[in-house]
Amino acid sequence: MGERSILIAGIGGQGVVFAATALAKALFLQGLYVAQLQSYGAEVRGGAVLAWVVYSEERVSCPFTDEYDLALILHQAGLEEAARKNLAWRRAVVDSDLVGAEVPGDVDVYPVHRMAVEAGLEGRENIVMLGVAAGLGYVDLSHLERALASSRGSEENLRALRLGVELAARQK
Repeated sequence: MGERSILIAGIGGQGVVFAATALAKALFLQGLYVAQLQSYGAEVRGGAVLAWVVYSEERVSCPFTDEYDLALILHQAGLEEAARKNLAWRRAVVDSDLVGAEVPGDVDVYPVHRMAVEAGLEGRENIVMLGVAAGLGYVDLSHLERALASSRGSEENLRALRLGVELAARQK
């Protein structure tokens, strides 16, 4: 399999770090080696936040990378920070409600924020994006469910996760 990587880009308050932590736990539960890191400024809430997970069947050689297999882009500010750091990705999933700029590469665009609001899951767009990643085959859904089961608001998180899987199914 080799090393694979997922970037989550958004702003403080969107749960970017929580999503990356849940993703890392799910991948670990799958039996993979995992490294999870994040980068954010002192302003945190409202400022750009990047978090990423590197995983492999063998020990992760380095948790840093400039090119990701998948980018989950939750907000324009996160996209701008990724661009400022010259990060690249093979595929991106973009929240069309909160990202206005064109995103390079193979891109799937979803109205994640709007769909979350309509489903009564506002504030859980981060988990919806994890559901999309599962629906696209980047992480096993059952392990994501286990990783989120003990979190605060787990019922809503599991509903948000399923919403993301449904969104990904529409794209296939």
